[in-house]
Amino acid sequence: MSPKPPPRFRDHYADGAWYDAEYVHIGGDIPYYEQVACETDGPILELACGTGRLTFPMAATGVKVVGVDNSTAMLARAEAKRAALPPSGRARVEFRFGDMRKVRFKEEFAAVVLGFNTLMHMTDDDDLLATLETARVHLEEDGLFHVDLHTPLPEIALNRDPEGRYDPEEMIAPNGDRYIVTENNQYDARRQINRMWFYYQKVDRDGYDLGEEQATLLELRVLFPRELDLFFRMAGLEMVGDWDDLERSAPFSGGGGRRVIQARARPGWTGIVLP
Repeated sequence: MSPKPPPRFRDHYADGAWYDAEYVHIGGDIPYYEQVACETDGPILELACGTGRLTFPMAATGVKVVGVDNSTAMLARAEAKRAALPPSGRARVEFRFGDMRKVRFKEEFAAVVLGFNTLMHMTDDDDLLATLETARVHLEEDGLFHVDLHTPLPEIALNRDPEGRYDPEEMIAPNGDRYIVTENNQYDARRQINRMWFYYQKVDRDGYDLGEEQATLLELRVLFPRELDLFFRMAGLEMVGDWDDLERSAPFSGGGGRRVIQARARPGWTGIVLP
């Protein structure tokens, strides 16, 4: 038997419809962001909005939501969803192309949202700080920045077998093809970068391997609690809420898992990092 060919690599965010199919089972954060929208009169700025997975539920509460993303493919999918809404729904949603590290809009917002681990894509210190500064400069005087991300478990440094495939999930692609999605990771402790591979093995209806495999790679920064606290201060942000879960039922413990933060622009901020 000839050896199996290596997987064909693809951009994780190159196809909005594929992204939606892969993450169709993700939705536990939607009630939280719906509640965020209900707690403000808007408008809301959502950074890295993608295909609008959170944008549309927030707008459905009755507030205006502006989503920004730097992937034309993801925004095309989001715009297609927007076009299917009734006129009143379309009026509450706006999508803009832009890099969340650099965008500077003329308006300010009652809330800025950055969900679903997206801050972890900022592997460079300057990019991380720039993203937090983007959030701060777009907040109204009493506005709040809302972010949730994974905070590391103590065993983060334990790398997996590089040949292994873990945590299988079934996926139905937009064209109806079936895939088994697995993952692997290798953690660079010195750089605090978790390299995550996602593998897409095409199967038939009975689950038999059809020999075609694709893969994507994401490099995510592991943000330890006190490190992130410092970056917030450096960006002129003051945490006013910090929890272990999206239900806001327990104060943040640092024990690993979800971290949910609400922050405001630091009053009297001058750009000087205070001790």
